[in-house]
Amino acid sequence: MADPVLRTDVPAPGPFSALLGFRYISVEGGVAVVEADPGPEHCNGGGIVHGGFLSAMLDTTTGWAVHADVAPGVAAPHVQLSVQYVRAAVPGQTLVCRGTAIAVGRRIASAEAEITQNGRVVARAIASHAVLTRPEA
Repeated sequence: MADPVLRTDVPAPGPFSALLGFRYISVEGGVAVVEADPGPEHCNGGGIVHGGFLSAMLDTTTGWAVHADVAPGVAAPHVQLSVQYVRAAVPGQTLVCRGTAIAVGRRIASAEAEITQNGRVVARAIASHAVLTRPEA
């Protein structure tokens, strides 16, 4: 597994994302890109990348895309994540997840994401987020 590149132009991953080895690559215009190099520790008993790992990557990427489109300090937690597993992902090959904020309103945001490995889709998701603004003091 390659060492993550430290970047100063994007936020650092949170503790859970860092534990899984996610690298925040870019976020611009409501589009976020996250990469990971899954190893044997990220696999199920059959030797393929665990669906929970893929789901966490989709969750992270859709969340990052939405948070890029809300005002600083506004929380936007997931309220729904629907994942479709398309084909098996294998360890030792980079996964690239690209997420897009589709619509960000005052109360609800929608996003989608897709994970590819070697240019082939392995999983995709749609997500909904609650946009939580704090009342004016």
